[in-house]
Amino acid sequence: MVPVIRGRRKNPSLADLLDTAFAAGAERIMLTGKLPVAEPGAAHWLMAETPGWRHGAHWLEAPPTGRYYHQATQPVGDRRARPLEVATAAAWFGSRRLGFHQARAAWELVAAALGRAEPKLSALMKSPAATGQNLWALSMPANLDPVPVEAEIAEEIHRTSGQHHIEHLVAGPSFSEHPDCLPLIDPASGQDSMEQFAYIDGRFMYAGLCNELAVGPGRRLRGIEAHYLFEESPYAPARYHIRFTVPAGWNHLGIWGVQVPGSTSGWYWPNRPGATAQTWVDAAELRVGVAHGWVPDRFVEAVQFTAQKPAIRGQARAVAARPLDTFAERLASARAAVEIAEVDEAVKEAARTALRAILLETIGAFASRGRRSTVSVSSALEVPEAYQHSIRVWGSRITYQAPSPVTDRQRQFYHPELPAQVWGRARARVLDGTKAAPAGALHVDPHQLIGINGDALYTTTVPTWALPTACGGADDGRVGKLRLKGVLPGPLPVPVTRAAREALMHRAEAAGPGPAWQAGEETGEETGEGVSR
Repeated sequence: MVPVIRGRRKNPSLADLLDTAFAAGAERIMLTGKLPVAEPGAAHWLMAETPGWRHGAHWLEAPPTGRYYHQATQPVGDRRARPLEVATAAAWFGSRRLGFHQARAAWELVAAALGRAEPKLSALMKSPAATGQNLWALSMPANLDPVPVEAEIAEEIHRTSGQHHIEHLVAGPSFSEHPDCLPLIDPASGQDSMEQFAYIDGRFMYAGLCNELAVGPGRRLRGIEAHYLFEESPYAPARYHIRFTVPAGWNHLGIWGVQVPGSTSGWYWPNRPGATAQTWVDAAELRVGVAHGWVPDRFVEAVQFTAQKPAIRGQARAVAARPLDTFAERLASARAAVEIAEVDEAVKEAARTALRAILLETIGAFASRGRRSTVSVSSALEVPEAYQHSIRVWGSRITYQAPSPVTDRQRQFYHPELPAQVWGRARARVLDGTKAAPAGALHVDPHQLIGINGDALYTTTVPTWALPTACGGADDGRVGKLRLKGVLPGPLPVPVTRAAREALMHRAEAAGPGPAWQAGEETGEETGEGVSR
């Protein structure tokens, strides 16, 4: 839709966009192309003057969202009023530059793919998370009404559960400062160049980790009970509070993450032989550690989740709960439909990104305790003390971030035990893959491992297991598998900083994995594969 521009301006103002959308009966505006730069100290473009419109609760961080009420038809105090939202295509399609027609084509492709996977999902919602929540509600197994975990267990999950394993393993300014962390590569010792740079990433990773999760209620176990549970049922869905010592002779990356003392978001991964620590781990992480010689010194306690529900029609027997199995299968099906669509590659890539956003944000939303909004005030004196850490200045306005009231809808989707299990499985998978085909960071020579970032690995050679099965590797094309995304030929300097590593990653992704595949097909040789012990 072409915006109606008032006056003699060449480009539409924010008010022009709002007026045009209102006249067309639209509920949302999605902007593509180059957007105004929002710089601290200068007025934010979403806070511009909008005659005829009242500003609502904006979100000014990336990707930004503005909310506006039509003053003539939505007066102050109207509880039924719903704001007209102004968002960017980046919320769905990432940072890639898309034209209007490409963004619309990608939107329609995602909607069609999801509609084919679940016909009752008639349209995409305002955000990837809301779309995924609707898909999950439509995918709920029969006779399953997930019970929330107890409030104190939920709070414990928030307090002690991390998300990604993130480490730069090269000595230098980006390496951990904790004394129990030792670098795997030290340029000062002579390893300052590499024959290749390989970028390995999980394919739609979370979709491959949602099978047979458990729900509430949670059952708390004492130390000896926790020990017996793991000994007798190592695959039981549970979180374990353990004390451990890094094994003597260990020369690889750390397996179990530990919170930085006094921090709720900082983590380190001890790998110095003899280092001791205490932490919570998922059962999947515990299995990986034990398989590689990391045995807990003590089980402090555990929380076991509920893995079964009553069978259909009131039968006495119980069956697996499977709260996310169908949801993940439908997203994987939608992704497969996108892959075979006959559309421009830029549109297809944008659709892949949107489906990934739906997957990631829906999983994360299960742990959400409410949305945060940007509150605008004229003086810092108006900012409550609890939110002063989030103060930012935009021109003549001062903003801070504050939680919005939790809605009934949000309460229905609050299940922090689900993302905790998925994140734990993901951390385990990137370290050591399936038994049928070993893969992961612990199957890379430690002197060839540059870093780990969630489900991404960076190495100085291409591990054989990262290649397709046709080339002798372990990648069979299924979701949840680690696979080679790109490779750069050397010699190259070893990236000492994360910034240098990220630059190499983008170059490798642009180059693609083709040369490594061809080399694997021609030689059939194993390259760059090692074990942890």
